[in-house]
Amino acid sequence: MKKFSWLISKYLLQNILPYFIFTWLLLSVILFVQQASRFSEIFFSINIPKSLVWQLAIALIPNVIAFTSPMAILIGVIIGLSKMQGDSELIAIRASGVGNLQIALPVLLLGLGLSGFAFFINLKGVPLASNIIRNVALQTAFYKMESPIEPGVFNTEIGDYTIYVKTGDLTAGNWNKIFIYNEDKKNNQARLITAESGKIDSTIEGNKEFAELVLQNAVTTTLPLNSATELKGKASSENIGELRLSIKTKRDDIVKKLTQNQETPEELGLGDLAKLANSTDGKERIEARILWQRRVILSITPLIFALLGTTLVLRFNRGGRGFGIFLALVSLIAYYLFTLLGEQFARTEKINVFLAGFLPIIMSILAIGWFSLSDRLFRRNFLSNVKNIVEKGIKSDRKSISKSNFYIDLTTGIRDFDIILNLFKYFLITLAFLSSVYLIFTTFELWKFAGSTPNGLSLLFKYLFYLVPFIYLQLAPSAVMIATLATFVIKSRQNEIVTWTAAGQSVYRLLFPCFAMMILIGIVNWGVQEYIAPKTNQKQDSLRTQIRNKGNLSKKEGKYWVANQNRIYSFDKVEKESGSNQKVENLTVYEFTTDNQRLSTVYKTPSADWQSNKIELGQTEKMVLRNQTIETKSLPNLELAETENPFNNLNQRPNHLTAAETKLQLREAESESEAGNLEVALQKKYSTPFLPFIITLFTAPFALSLNRKGKVVTVGYAVGLWLIFTGISSGFEQAGLSGNISPKFAVWMPLFLFSTIGVYLFSRVKT
Repeated sequence: MKKFSWLISKYLLQNILPYFIFTWLLLSVILFVQQASRFSEIFFSINIPKSLVWQLAIALIPNVIAFTSPMAILIGVIIGLSKMQGDSELIAIRASGVGNLQIALPVLLLGLGLSGFAFFINLKGVPLASNIIRNVALQTAFYKMESPIEPGVFNTEIGDYTIYVKTGDLTAGNWNKIFIYNEDKKNNQARLITAESGKIDSTIEGNKEFAELVLQNAVTTTLPLNSATELKGKASSENIGELRLSIKTKRDDIVKKLTQNQETPEELGLGDLAKLANSTDGKERIEARILWQRRVILSITPLIFALLGTTLVLRFNRGGRGFGIFLALVSLIAYYLFTLLGEQFARTEKINVFLAGFLPIIMSILAIGWFSLSDRLFRRNFLSNVKNIVEKGIKSDRKSISKSNFYIDLTTGIRDFDIILNLFKYFLITLAFLSSVYLIFTTFELWKFAGSTPNGLSLLFKYLFYLVPFIYLQLAPSAVMIATLATFVIKSRQNEIVTWTAAGQSVYRLLFPCFAMMILIGIVNWGVQEYIAPKTNQKQDSLRTQIRNKGNLSKKEGKYWVANQNRIYSFDKVEKESGSNQKVENLTVYEFTTDNQRLSTVYKTPSADWQSNKIELGQTEKMVLRNQTIETKSLPNLELAETENPFNNLNQRPNHLTAAETKLQLREAESESEAGNLEVALQKKYSTPFLPFIITLFTAPFALSLNRKGKVVTVGYAVGLWLIFTGISSGFEQAGLSGNISPKFAVWMPLFLFSTIGVYLFSRVKT
């Protein structure tokens, strides 16, 4: 008769919980950062109240933890039980008379409790968080309308005007050296207004806003939109003292959305979602039922994963943590692939929505039943063949190492090669696992759009492919931390470090190959950042927009606008030619006097090229403004001296640029906020090669100072310190972007601080 023991149940949970908690924290932090990056304009804006920023940060948590909790329980169960299996502890437990049911019971109770928690989060937390996110986004837009003009930035959000302010006081809302452009296509005219100073006067009556643009010492210039030579007499210039223009802002629309509070399906609870599904038809009904069922299934998933993980481990006779991670990864990918497959079948109405939602549950139950009840002989023979193939490859590798002294000669011995090999192995395993989770989460976000789009699956695969370099740069620091801990914790647990130190080796010498590898990874990260990521990030951003637009390519409306010392450029299209040349179409150049007070000359041409310190214009209309009159000339070609290329890197995100391109754009930026963003981005790019080394510096001492009783607690300290590093780095970065501290100080101070902590921790390690 099998006997029950509370002590053994407690011991099983003690082995599972640390891996579950660490995994949940790690995955939640990574996915939280991924979600927060979508709202970077809110998190790092100086105009947004901190209360809204905190609301947004808290609102992102429920959706993240609801998604990561099932993954964490599966990984925690498989790795924890696999470790016990590899240490023969499960064999000893079975030998004492404890059966598989008691081994599984505490794990199932943990999964059941987590399912109850996940159900509450999906029932109340996720809808509430979605509602908060929408309100924060609308209120953010509202606050931006309070100070819509920023010096150095072209604003196209106010009516039909394009407004550019050279200098001004953002807080007071007073501007100097103003340029305003407005098109009247009906009369085929463009109206230019320049003014020495100005501001927006607005009054609010009820929910209505009445706004006027008030300009001082203004000059208006009217030009034809088409050829000036064919429309002589329609071009004019006039001096005006004070000019008031009625403008229409988007404040009314924002207030209307805030007061109406129309909830989207993502903001509804399970009961309201069910009512929506019953009250609608067609695709809206299907999407509502899919969303309802997804939340329910996601709540059940922790219990299913707890049972699946336990069954997998109990039916394998051998295997350590590495094998456990492999099982967890395969199980996760298979489960979520069946989830996406079921949703796609439901959207195309090939199967019932109810059956589609439960497809991954059904497949999991079948897998659990197969591992538990099927012919063990068949399974053992199959797994034995796989195991023999793997072991034969490992033995072959070991044999080749023993025959050749190349690696031993290259390093100072087999120990260095062994450490590097383990670091590299755990780095790749961790990177593969975290990347898979990242890709799964991203796929779930976009599947609603891709699943109902022609060629949506192809677009999604392309997007995920081009997303890989971005994911690598995001996850490599975390993978370095885990690889360092895993390598030295395992070697400490196997008494290898004790043996090496007893033989007279210093712990600093043991870490030499680790630090060398981290430097190499830093160089690789720099190469990916500079030579691969800028191009792939542009591709993946374009594909993401296309997917969300249901397969339609995003078309940029309006013109590009660029300003430098005394010129403003307006054009339609930019094309990169051979070498450093760039070609633009429908170029208009507005040239001002040296004091930037008056418009002096306008150049219009169908095409132009920038070629090393000059702009070559084709057939050009030149309009010179003198004493309220305009003299027009037609020139076959013209050259304008320009030391920097004004058409380069237009409105590109920092992750679309190399460090050199970011530095160039920073030099040309006139907006304080844009300059701050670029400076922080530039310093972060410069810090990329050093990040792996610094993370290893403050995490490795925890692995080396382990004893057998305190290894879980000490690793917890290392992970906690890494989380603190991540939080402090983000906080300093936000302070740098908001202009409270220097961007260089914001990026490098956390690195210096934690490097110092790492050096101190090393000084405390027994050598």
